[in-house]
Amino acid sequence: MTEQAQSHESDPIIPYAEMKDLPEHLQKPLADYIERMGFLPNALKLYMHRPEIMQCMISINNATMRDPSSHLSAELKRRVSLLCSALNHSAYCVAHNAGTMKKGAQGDGEGWGYSDADVAKILDPDTSELDQTEAACMAYARAATIDPSEVPQEVVLKLAEVLTPPQVVELACVVGFWKMYNTIHESLYVPLEDELIGAEALNEDELLSEKRPTKVVVEVKADVEIYSKQSCPFCRRAKRLLQARGASYREYDVDEAPDRLPEMLERTGGPPTVPQIFINGQLVGGMDRLTGLDRIGELSAMLAQAPAV
Repeated sequence: MTEQAQSHESDPIIPYAEMKDLPEHLQKPLADYIERMGFLPNALKLYMHRPEIMQCMISINNATMRDPSSHLSAELKRRVSLLCSALNHSAYCVAHNAGTMKKGAQGDGEGWGYSDADVAKILDPDTSELDQTEAACMAYARAATIDPSEVPQEVVLKLAEVLTPPQVVELACVVGFWKMYNTIHESLYVPLEDELIGAEALNEDELLSEKRPTKVVVEVKADVEIYSKQSCPFCRRAKRLLQARGASYREYDVDEAPDRLPEMLERTGGPPTVPQIFINGQLVGGMDRLTGLDRIGELSAMLAQAPAV
């Protein structure tokens, strides 16, 4: 079996660029990034299509998150980054930030041995385990991420009390940086890397759904099934939409249970792509079809129907 066949990663919508095609002067910055991460992130494989932008992204990332001139601690900035990524609904960036926090201490000062419980507390708006400075930073990060035009003035005034002007500017740049990163990575459906998938990986979907209000339109009576892969970003979005409509579902992971793949193909008669969603035994299709039905109101009607006896 080839290495490619063993991979659990979903294929990207936009094909990856090749590192060998990069201009020579950009090979070193990318090699340094790979050394720090331990692997080449899928997002960078897309940025390589525009090498000049990739160089800029790496530079902004380093200056914002880990430059020696920083006025805020790397740990605080990583905690803020996790919160912003979750609020922006970016499962890819949640997994990356949490993965960094869960590592042991690294040579670059990142990695703090967090547990999943430690990570979850950061996203809890009711947590009382923050000191005055971090509470002010998190309040700002939350408000600025949700709606930067509606940040209460008292939130910024509180920042001015507990932080220096350089720290305030640095914090705002961290929040803005992750808004940009989250937008790019999530909107392009960047698949999560194998290195961040597995039994020890953070269940980012649980974190993204924690304390998020659901939009339940009808009482759900339907029987819902979804064939999926753990690494598939389309599957994550489909499951979140079903959850938002109040639907529970039976999930069949075709990586964990390979015998489910031929079963899925027999039921769909189509290509081996996931997700494949069934409602009351009837094939709905993939994520695009699901969101299309939701957009015109038909998904709620389907979920309201009980299975035929």
